[in-house]
Amino acid sequence: MTVTRQLLDCLHTAFLQAVTLEQYADKVIQQHLAANGGWTIEQRAYFVTTLYNLIRFSRKLCWITGHKMRLDALEECTLEESWHFWGAYMFLQTGQIPDYPELESLQASELQQALDDAPQDIQLSMPVWLHERAKQELGDDWPTVAHALNHSASNFIRVNSLKADNNTVAKSLSKQGISTSPVEAITDALEVQQMGYLFRTDAFQTGLFEMQDAGSQQIAPLLELKPGMKVVDACAGAGGKSLHIAALLQNKGRVLSLDIHQHKLDTLKKRAKRAGAHVIETRLIQNSKTIKRQKEKFDRVLLDVPCSGTGVLRRNPDAKWHLSEQSVDDLIVLQQDILQRYSQMCRIGGKLVYATCSIFPSENELQVQRFLANNPNWSLEQEVSLLPGISSEFDGFYGAVLVKNNAE
Repeated sequence: MTVTRQLLDCLHTAFLQAVTLEQYADKVIQQHLAANGGWTIEQRAYFVTTLYNLIRFSRKLCWITGHKMRLDALEECTLEESWHFWGAYMFLQTGQIPDYPELESLQASELQQALDDAPQDIQLSMPVWLHERAKQELGDDWPTVAHALNHSASNFIRVNSLKADNNTVAKSLSKQGISTSPVEAITDALEVQQMGYLFRTDAFQTGLFEMQDAGSQQIAPLLELKPGMKVVDACAGAGGKSLHIAALLQNKGRVLSLDIHQHKLDTLKKRAKRAGAHVIETRLIQNSKTIKRQKEKFDRVLLDVPCSGTGVLRRNPDAKWHLSEQSVDDLIVLQQDILQRYSQMCRIGGKLVYATCSIFPSENELQVQRFLANNPNWSLEQEVSLLPGISSEFDGFYGAVLVKNNAE
């Protein structure tokens, strides 16, 4: 594959756009890919992978290139520094510094010595606060989890069982040059080995699959759904799990998808139409009355609550630079409120699944323990913690199955 000067110029422009927090990285990537339709699949893959890795390891790259003033001020990064970061990244990948005029001041021996002398938070390329908090909450597991989060994520799809099976989708994608393989113990999951133009395929356009991590696909089954049930996905967002719920219900029953953002629900409507998931009804949460009106109306409640997203940093490496310790603490308060208020939608004898894509026990197990201590009419039936590198090869997710035993 040829890495052209034009490709590198776009890479540095995109990196500066992302680290200055001007835009989230995924939006930056979409814009540059759209503007460079002539790139080959290999060039597109290089651009995406390298940009994400420059963002992911930016703190380490600051350190080893001697730009330590940027460790906590990446938003002021310059084009010269961006070139140095790329040169250091290539050295870490290949052991060589590329032959470009912008990299003449870099010395391999100096880069290696700086790397050897770096403290653990730099080695892991994590913000100090996140590193310290994760050490406190995860203990000896943290370095292993951090290393897993620093690897690029594999790509998975969930086959839409309302329209197709795994073999049908795999064959359809294969005809369009996209190879997949089954995922052990996850019924509808396929790992995409060769991406190609995945979202231009006939299989996607006709709703035969959705993009969804194999870890995320393990949450909806915790609801133990049966056709005909009434289910509420109370923090639905763009509806990945709502679509999974509809498929598990075999399109029989009712799925009420709630969210505070209308634009996300509009996206869900389009996805549901493509998927043929006609049991999904969307509704905007306008105020507390929206929730109160649904008291004890549902057999199952899914609360995939807003969280730090630390379990999916492989996919969103820029998120760790947007996060702060205060924002995590604020989310914990919000989670407590959602769990306490939204749980009233579950009928007696019904089940609620509390879920996050966080690695922090303070957002997961401790939240559930606090809720159970304050609500003795509920009990914990099952708990699943998917920690990258420890208990999961996929993204980090947490799910707790709670049973409502009697009235409050």
